[in-house]
Amino acid sequence: MPTALLAAVICAAVLAAVLPHARHRIQGYRAEHARRTAAEHRHRQLLNATDWAITTALRKCSAREVDDWRAPGIMLISVADVVRRAEEDFNLRVEHEEAHALLMHRLEFRGHLQTTLVTEEHNPQEGTT
Repeated sequence: MPTALLAAVICAAVLAAVLPHARHRIQGYRAEHARRTAAEHRHRQLLNATDWAITTALRKCSAREVDDWRAPGIMLISVADVVRRAEEDFNLRVEHEEAHALLMHRLEFRGHLQTTLVTEEHNPQEGTT
């Protein structure tokens, strides 16, 4: 019985020495996992807001009446549409640059990005930006 008691005391001492370090590592892992999960969730919400803004612009484009069937359908979308959609639907604050980059990425991904793209910074003397 004394050897079992000695083993229990040694085990308790080892646990007391290791447990604070292990607890600290576990808490660090959980905090990093929570940050990563929140960032992924926000990114998915921004993708959804951008896709909805593009879909809304496409629906408006296809609903427009045209007299000449040869006229191309022009999709009108702005970064402000993406920012507004993110704020209204997901209650997210989005910077203009981030929304612009995401809009360009999603337009390219969906196959709507053409070489003659006009953005808010369009200057008629310099051409399209």
